[in-house]
Amino acid sequence: AMAVFPLAVPLVAGPGAISATILLSEQFSTWEERLWLTGILLSVGLLLYLSLLLADRLDRFVGDSGRAVLTRLLGILLAALSVQFIADGAKQLFI
Repeated sequence: AMAVFPLAVPLVAGPGAISATILLSEQFSTWEERLWLTGILLSVGLLLYLSLLLADRLDRFVGDSGRAVLTRLLGILLAALSVQFIADGAKQLFI
């Protein structure tokens, strides 16, 4: 059965993804580096597309316990990234 989730787009291309892209584009200053960044973004987009196509199979493969573990691990990763962003912002503010 096919389902449409309108919240999927804001969560995939939301503030976190946009912020990360902006921060990376500032670090990649030459056109060659930005070409690499574009390739990376396209690769991630393709991987995301394939993941969404195979989401039902992946969900059955991972199961309930795997989903719980992934949720916790990704939550820790998100917390670490947010602490790093705050630390970088505070460093720029005081330097």
